[in-house]
Amino acid sequence: MIRRTLFASLGLLVLAACKTAEPETEAEFPSEVVTEWNGTTELFLEYPLRIAGKETGNWAVHLTEMGPLFKPVTQGRLTVIFQKPGSAPQTFVAPAPARAGIFTLDPVVREPGTYRVTLALDGPQVRSTHILPEVRVFANEAQLPAMEGEEEAAGGISFLKEQQWVIPWRVEPATEQAVARTVSVPGEIVVPEGAQAVVSSPASGIADAAANRTSPSVGDWVRRGQVLAVLSPTSEEGGYARIREGLERMEREAARARRLFAAGAIPRKRLEEAQHELSVARAEARAMGGGPDADYRYRVRAPISGQIVERAFLTGGRVEAGAPLFTLVDPSTVRLRVQVPATEASGLTQGARAFFTLEGSSRTFETGPLLSASSVVDSVSRTVPAFFSVPDAGGGLLKIGQYVRASVPVGGTVRGVAIPNDAVLDDGGIPVAYVQTEGETFERRRLRVGPSDGARTVVLEGIKPGEMVVTTGAYQVRLASMSNTPMSGGHAH
Repeated sequence: MIRRTLFASLGLLVLAACKTAEPETEAEFPSEVVTEWNGTTELFLEYPLRIAGKETGNWAVHLTEMGPLFKPVTQGRLTVIFQKPGSAPQTFVAPAPARAGIFTLDPVVREPGTYRVTLALDGPQVRSTHILPEVRVFANEAQLPAMEGEEEAAGGISFLKEQQWVIPWRVEPATEQAVARTVSVPGEIVVPEGAQAVVSSPASGIADAAANRTSPSVGDWVRRGQVLAVLSPTSEEGGYARIREGLERMEREAARARRLFAAGAIPRKRLEEAQHELSVARAEARAMGGGPDADYRYRVRAPISGQIVERAFLTGGRVEAGAPLFTLVDPSTVRLRVQVPATEASGLTQGARAFFTLEGSSRTFETGPLLSASSVVDSVSRTVPAFFSVPDAGGGLLKIGQYVRASVPVGGTVRGVAIPNDAVLDDGGIPVAYVQTEGETFERRRLRVGPSDGARTVVLEGIKPGEMVVTTGAYQVRLASMSNTPMSGGHAH
């Protein structure tokens, strides 16, 4: 729980904002600010100090559901119970929120003293209880602390509940725990063997424009066996047409030899020679990808399914044997290649998983298991390349050749204060986080970070256990901290 006395002039300000009556001159009373999290709801309470038997102003009870969305409580009944030893409890009820997330009530407590105050929320949205162990009710105004003007938290960043409730928002506590020991290393998204292919022409030919009008372009997806290009024959030796003609001639010769041998006109040796020449011709045709096409044009086919990433093929031109025509990549299966320092490489274990972020992005991706690590250290960089699988290519968001920053587990754990990775922002190369010191007040903390397991990061300096850090919405708090004027919206309780 966070509690702070605010020497401000609240009076009946909250009540006045909820009424339509003419404004009245109200007495000024020092106020208290309380912030508490119980795992179910967040309580942010602003209330004028109490005087026995007297109205001193509304309690503004801000309640936020600490679910996945951190949204204001919009339904429910709030019961506030004042209790002290030797006296009967006094109960006050706000039957519904005065507005989304805010309950208001002005409890008049009969006797002075120190009370234990219970705030119980009961409703269809959420049920929750907060307990304030010591709330003092003064006998008269003379006992109130002297007002010394408004006191603000030094260096605090204001970000109101009304602003938190309309954006994706979440805060989580820093906790002491063990995190897998990792090293932060550079990496690159690459394709595995067999997922990339350069398609070259095994034969010379002419890329007839009419026959190639549907030839795929860069970015197009093709399936294995799909025709990429059609080459018309040329007169050179070794061309597809010559090989095709030679195969057909060998097939006729072999058929004739079988008939003559059956009739006893030629010896077996001559039949075996004809069958051998046919086998050679068939092997040569297969090597070129020859098929049972009706014409003598050569069809260049895709060896794998994937995407065209390069095309060096122009329709209407001449293609030489061996010239590269297309480069195909199957991006559905990618790998992460990282360079691990040689001093840490012995900690790599089969099946370990790494985490990485892309250049210019804070989103974290998890790899599949470690596939392999080299046993040879690079003599210049003194690193060892290691490869991790990446399931589903990161949901299709990863591009071949992208550079990443990866956290690679190298054995063992480190125990310390840990916060979610989403809470750590890069501020000009400096890791920072925003800590919620009160319901609407935040601090920028410069961090010294340790290892990260991809979900949480150890903070060596800058955060204490139990402090609440902003995990979703931290960037908006950062923008608020950069503003020279108070954020718009304000309170209108």
